[in-house]
Amino acid sequence: MNANRIQLGAIVARNGEVLLVRIHGETEWQLPGGPLAPEQEDADDEMDAILSRFGINALTIDEDFLETIHLEDGDGRVIYNLYLISPDWKGEPVAPAGHDIGWFEPVELRKVEMDETLRAAILAAFGIASRDDPSEAILREMQANLHAPPEPRLAPVAGPSVFADKRAAGLDVLRTLSGGDGNAEAELRAACPELADAILDFSMGDVWQGEALDRRTRSLMVVVMLAAAGQHGSLKSHIGGALNHGASPEAVIEAMKMVAVYAGFPAAVAAWPTMEEVFAERGIARPGRGQR
Repeated sequence: MNANRIQLGAIVARNGEVLLVRIHGETEWQLPGGPLAPEQEDADDEMDAILSRFGINALTIDEDFLETIHLEDGDGRVIYNLYLISPDWKGEPVAPAGHDIGWFEPVELRKVEMDETLRAAILAAFGIASRDDPSEAILREMQANLHAPPEPRLAPVAGPSVFADKRAAGLDVLRTLSGGDGNAEAELRAACPELADAILDFSMGDVWQGEALDRRTRSLMVVVMLAAAGQHGSLKSHIGGALNHGASPEAVIEAMKMVAVYAGFPAAVAAWPTMEEVFAERGIARPGRGQR
């Protein structure tokens, strides 16, 4: 690739798995995506068009931009615009001519052959790993080459304890739990205006950020606690949040089994329909409950 070329890529997930693509005969997997042509002014529109060629209809592409990372490629660097596609996308992905596609659980990505910076960004997006993003150093080098003083930047969104402040960390958790819903903060403030700041700064911005537990594990813990407490209204959104954080449907089911053992079968039985409702809305096939 040419130096400083702009590339677009999208994290597309379904049933707890991530879609990857590779060229026939090559071993390195990539995200669905492609280059941003110099004449194309709107990256969102181009990303939407690329996904359409994969058979994917991203309903909120203008809200799905995640971050910009920088990839090394031969004698140049690629400025990579990364999207996290909202889970309500439609369609049945197909491989473009000359390509293979595959579905992988996020934890499997550690063993998949792919660009290391891209791999770390995907894992960080699911909250299951932190990463050292070289973007800040690369930008400083680029600015030095242009004889321009470096501009101050916030720490990259790479995982626990790297956010600018608790509010930024809390908003990132809220974004993931809600599947990228751009109205999530407004809805939170409308529902409980007096508690919204405490929820964002303390609950999501502080408690969720400790390094000893990844966010996937925390999401499953919340599912278990809400089910045990009979809080089925919140349970539905947090089951969806656990899937958004990279938990597989099987992991959610196993978590609900723990509810049965330690909080009693009545609590698990009462919460089970909520889980099934989330699975049905996401098209996750269940034995005896029809096919996707």
